[in-house]
Amino acid sequence: MSDQKGPLLQVEHLKKYFPIRKGILSRVVGQVKAVDDVSFHVNQSETLGLVGESGCGKTTVGRSLLRLIEPTAGKVTFGGQDVLGLNGPDMRQMRRKMQIIFQDPYSSLNPRMTVLDIVGEALTIHGIAKGREREQRVKQLLERTGLSSRYVNRYPHEFSGGQRQRIGIARALALNPEFIVCDEAVSALDVSVQAQVINLLMDLREEFGLAYLFIAHDLSVVRHISDRIAVMYLGEIVETATADDLFAKPLHPYTQALLSAVPVADPTRERNRIVLEGDVPTPINPPSGCHFHPRCAFAEDICKQVAPGTTDAGGGHTFRCHVAARDFPDSATTPAIQESGAAS
Repeated sequence: MSDQKGPLLQVEHLKKYFPIRKGILSRVVGQVKAVDDVSFHVNQSETLGLVGESGCGKTTVGRSLLRLIEPTAGKVTFGGQDVLGLNGPDMRQMRRKMQIIFQDPYSSLNPRMTVLDIVGEALTIHGIAKGREREQRVKQLLERTGLSSRYVNRYPHEFSGGQRQRIGIARALALNPEFIVCDEAVSALDVSVQAQVINLLMDLREEFGLAYLFIAHDLSVVRHISDRIAVMYLGEIVETATADDLFAKPLHPYTQALLSAVPVADPTRERNRIVLEGDVPTPINPPSGCHFHPRCAFAEDICKQVAPGTTDAGGGHTFRCHVAARDFPDSATTPAIQESGAAS
């Protein structure tokens, strides 16, 4: 899909731990390890899909990249700049290049503001346009996202869910960004509206050369829009591959289970459904070794004791699994990062 021009965004060993506080003095008694050593990259004009069960840390990853929440540890580099090292004014400039489309098109728009103010707010804050010029820019953005320019003086409650999400997309485009985090951007919409918004996002990517981190749990949607897909489980990325490669040959047992649950529009086709036993472990106290081993049918003693490293299966396909790595004896495996006592 995309023209590979090199990494635009590089994420290395990203962690986000939320402290658990108890008592009158609010002392820290534990950590919720929402994101635990995540590394990936996004190329220019590329869409990286990020999938996994609810609560695996997908949204926390997306918000940490933009520093909407501050990461606990790790490194985020965008266009050669260290995002986590930027101060207030410099970070404001960086946010002109990095934007987000939120999941809920209802709560993400201020009900007291008109569409003109919602979409044009960033233009005012960054000193890009004001007055008539600002209004014209907002009208252009509305038209480009499939809405009438006559809607500029309306309020969010006057729109449907799909229309509200288009307003959110217009807001994200206002500053001409290079990279957009799409945080479950279509999950709250009807299926027919989902298709329209997905097609809109794909058209905008081609027109403006955008790169996306597309966070979702619907694998069929992710496959349609993504160049590559990263699979998350309990705060970790367990497999990354091109969309076609991942669906054709998933290597991690968790990925295989996810793909087996994707509905097929052919009632005569048999599917080998893989049902995972047990519940997702708590991120407060994740299992030792491989986090997936309590639910894995192939788990061995080493899986319970040693965290698997990242194995390169070739063609950009990487995974973290002791058992699957035996099928690639000649491939390089990067050892897993050991726990280092992150700050609260």
